Amino acid sequence: MAVDDGLMPAAEVIRRPTLAGYGYPAGAEALAGAIEVLTRTDAAPGSARAVVVPHGSLRQSGAVAGATLGRVRIPRRCVIVAPSHTASPLPWRLMMGGAWRTPLGDVEIDAACAEALQGRCEFLVDDPGALRGEHAVEVVLPFLQRLGPRDLAIVPIVAATDEAETRSELGAALAGVIRMVEEPVLLIASSDLSHYSRADRVAIQDGRLINAICAVDGTRLLREAATQGVAMCGDGPVRAVLDAARQLGAQQGTCVAYATNAEAGGDPNSAIGYAGVLIR
Repeated sequence: MAVDDGLMPAAEVIRRPTLAGYGYPAGAEALAGAIEVLTRTDAAPGSARAVVVPHGSLRQSGAVAGATLGRVRIPRRCVIVAPSHTASPLPWRLMMGGAWRTPLGDVEIDAACAEALQGRCEFLVDDPGALRGEHAVEVVLPFLQRLGPRDLAIVPIVAATDEAETRSELGAALAGVIRMVEEPVLLIASSDLSHYSRADRVAIQDGRLINAICAVDGTRLLREAATQGVAMCGDGPVRAVLDAARQLGAQQGTCVAYATNAEAGGDPNSAIGYAGVLIR
């Protein structure tokens, strides 16, 4: 059988890394060292119902993601909801089995959790091949591997739709499935904030978006984004995760870190905002 781009043919599907050497170091030792530095904090890690973290390269947004995830006690099970960056016609995709590989090793897919979610949301299509070029899940995984337990398992979900009804359905499904699990599950929304405005304007716009996220109010978040004309890369995933977190009892979030890519050498006249938010 021929090797498919991004996937290895085997009885168990393995999604190979596509950003190694580009979005983060390709060597395991260099990547582990970078994550160690980025997650270093004096604060003791605590439990969280959900987090919102960016998905730029390690150089651009790794400090924000690291500062945020470094304050979380990563459980064995994590669900990552991310936006689509490819031309797949499928509005919602996930992996229901196999593993996702990074230079730090393989992360198993939580097949039982994925199956339970698909049972509640028929629009979730099991299509690991369509996830090969997606980076918004991949850049989060090295942080989870360094901070989490050895038996870490994930459910990666990718959204390519702005349909409000399915976002709401996914949020309810996530909450319903997590209520049935007898161990902690961390919800992760992978999202960048404002895009391609002056850095000072991006910071103002993002302040209002962050306030809505910290209020655990997905409806308010989308309203703020629409009112300000903000093109978020991940508004749907954040909405679904906020809805689920609120249904599970979360009441507020804390913004741990904020930056723009201009601070990492990007164009200050065409900036992208990155925020890390803990939701408890």
